[in-house]
Amino acid sequence: MREVLEANERRQLVVIEHLYSSEEWLTLKDLAQRTASSERILKQDIVQLREKFSKEVLQTSHRGIRLVLPPHKNIDEIYRFALENSLAFNFIEKLIYDETKTVVELAEELFISSSTLFRLIKKLNVSLVDHYVQIQTNPCKLISESEDSIRYFYISYFSERYSSLVWPYKTINQNFFEQLLLLLARVNHIPLDFSDFKRLKLWTAIPFLRAQQGNYTAIQSSNYTDMIPDFSKFQPVTGMIEKKLAITLDKAFIEQVFSIFINNHFSFSYESLMEEAKKNSLVKKNVFYHADLLHNLSSQIGIPIPNFNHLLKEMYNISNFAFKSKKGQYPPPFILFDQKKLFVHSIKELFPDFIKASYTTLKLYEKNIHETFSESAKYEIIYTLIIQWDHLIPELYNQKEKIQLLIVSDFDLEHAKMIQDLLHHYFRQEITTEIYTKPNFSMKQMKKLSYDVLVTTFTLPIEYESIEENCICIQNIPTKRNIESIRKAIEEQYKLKGFSFKHSVKNFIQF
Repeated sequence: MREVLEANERRQLVVIEHLYSSEEWLTLKDLAQRTASSERILKQDIVQLREKFSKEVLQTSHRGIRLVLPPHKNIDEIYRFALENSLAFNFIEKLIYDETKTVVELAEELFISSSTLFRLIKKLNVSLVDHYVQIQTNPCKLISESEDSIRYFYISYFSERYSSLVWPYKTINQNFFEQLLLLLARVNHIPLDFSDFKRLKLWTAIPFLRAQQGNYTAIQSSNYTDMIPDFSKFQPVTGMIEKKLAITLDKAFIEQVFSIFINNHFSFSYESLMEEAKKNSLVKKNVFYHADLLHNLSSQIGIPIPNFNHLLKEMYNISNFAFKSKKGQYPPPFILFDQKKLFVHSIKELFPDFIKASYTTLKLYEKNIHETFSESAKYEIIYTLIIQWDHLIPELYNQKEKIQLLIVSDFDLEHAKMIQDLLHHYFRQEITTEIYTKPNFSMKQMKKLSYDVLVTTFTLPIEYESIEENCICIQNIPTKRNIESIRKAIEEQYKLKGFSFKHSVKNFIQF
């Protein structure tokens, strides 16, 4: 939804993204080329950005510009700042709490004219088409063919707008809402860690607000009725929860609060998924295809799945949970920042063939289920695959061909051994090392040796320029700069060598 930001807001966000992705100083000329903007406009942007984020975060010098986020912050803060300071998104957030106000009333609250707000709503509606929602005026509120689409949109917005440690729902008592969720989890023997609980709060708070306002969605399954306890057995706690949250804890309301889970046929355990598969032929078929997907991918890359049942359950959930609209389409699960896309692209830099294999097997899966996932949905699914597959990343590293480092020291052989020990400490999974022990050192001898990166304790003379590119010179002990240089050299060698699996893709079994 970047198009609803003002032109300067969009451009400045792109500038920040380029600075964040670059590890080097970028000149105004570089940024102008990357952003298709003039250097004059970018100078103004840099001044404004330094006022917003401080001179320490956005540094400038004769070398150019660079972004230096404090160690305790990440790029999420930039997007939160953009959302917080956007007129368009401030307007949208007002709608979640009050659906009775007119354009005139909201324009006064936002300190803009009614005509400006009408233009903004028109602009927003163009962008909101992708989320299958629209803004109605007088009174102003989100409308859609499906109440679920409205809930999904607000979930995406709040997840991006606020930190995990912030409670943004100003009309919900956080303490008693959390007590309600923890009670239901405890009764149903569902373990919750920090991230689980954060996600549970996010996916239930918005439906809670919507249901409080009388915006109900159709509940598509009765399979979860047994999970709703008799709240009278938990008095006086539940009585206090009802009073503080201004609700009645009955079956209909609880189903609305958990509608995201119910309507996406969410399985809380592998056992419950298998039970459902016995009763529902569609679930059985879906589980079968997911199992086939995992078996094929595991076979292709030659890495077993030690927690197969758990991964199968998670893959089933995310495939159904990719925020499908009423028409079976997938709205983007983000507003400004697609974190899952960034994650998958980061993994792709390390293991391009694994990501390629994942897309290949996912494409075969789509063919079997006669469904096409959006690109965003694919990122969600592949992200889940990677993080839920136990020990996948170490196993992928183990399959990589190790980069050969040749160490030459003109101090002592023991000094070379010390460097060798340190390099194995930093790059143990990625390198093999050899210490040069011959009495003479020459270009002729270097050409006979098999190595990828040369590490020396002396500067090579000019006649050795043909091997300088793959040479890292260490003064005494590897510094942070040396380690970073070696890291880059290793990455370059990986790109040159490529990486492919020895196993072939099997065809999916036709169901």
